[in-house]
Amino acid sequence: MKIVCKAPGKVIISGEHSVVYGHPALVAAVNVYSEVSVEAFDEIGAHEIFSAKYGFAKMIGRAFSGPSQLKPFARIIDVFRGSEGFKGRLRIRIGSDIPPASGMGSSASISVALAYALLKLVYEKPPDEKVFSLAMEGEKVAHVNPSGVDVAAALWGGLILFVKDKGVERLESGQGVFLLADSGLERSTKDMILRVASLKEKEPDLFNIIMTSLSSITTRISRLLQNDIAEAGRLMTLNHLLLSLMGVSNSRLDSLVWASISAGAYGAKLTGGGGGGCILTLVDEKSLNTVEEALRNLNAPTMVLRMVEKGVYSEESD
Repeated sequence: MKIVCKAPGKVIISGEHSVVYGHPALVAAVNVYSEVSVEAFDEIGAHEIFSAKYGFAKMIGRAFSGPSQLKPFARIIDVFRGSEGFKGRLRIRIGSDIPPASGMGSSASISVALAYALLKLVYEKPPDEKVFSLAMEGEKVAHVNPSGVDVAAALWGGLILFVKDKGVERLESGQGVFLLADSGLERSTKDMILRVASLKEKEPDLFNIIMTSLSSITTRISRLLQNDIAEAGRLMTLNHLLLSLMGVSNSRLDSLVWASISAGAYGAKLTGGGGGGCILTLVDEKSLNTVEEALRNLNAPTMVLRMVEKGVYSEESD
């Protein structure tokens, strides 16, 4: 049997880092995807994982051999075999159009697509809670303390307001176009999470003020995207300033934010862990080309993103 599944990437419009500490995050699934194919064989043998980007890995029992980037997906396979009693052999292929280390939830998208495909071997319609739980096993390997927001976006799609351990509120999709610009700087989500944790320990009063402010901003943006994107954009920029105060921005990200706004964007902010990666700009169709040109003049490749309502799905099975 072969099952092919796709899951979207995401952008965090507001609430990165604060979501880890129980505050809301506003997240949109967007029109870039990962794709995972799972072939199941009724025989004993090594499980194979192939990624177009990272190469080849094998699993025999729990023993793993291959690139470290594929370990999160090996963990998903291991947990699936244990929880569902699967005894056969698996061949898995992974592909993705989502830029890695960009804050777009690349690993979570793959984890969700893989979890859904594996569970399709057992369930005609895999239960959401099982897909979420299994995908989170991979995210726990990939990141220090995943909030689950990336997994939620890939699983359910659309525009969501997410609070860790409390659930998801589905929202009406907003207006405007998102423009992603790549700073060209590598970044480590783990390092940025640890930096924020250090701020919490050393400056608890400042940390609490920032968290409360980010929570309020996130909730307000979620209600404004449908009818006042100019104000939503201004609040996105305020969000960026607070993230800068937390120490997860830098001069390169700041320059891209201000260039976007100067060129006519409603607002802009870093997206994802920070320290590098990408910024997210909110524009309308009229200003899109001008803002794109301004960012490209700063050697920042851009990608136009639009929200998608559909989360993970099975493309074909036979």
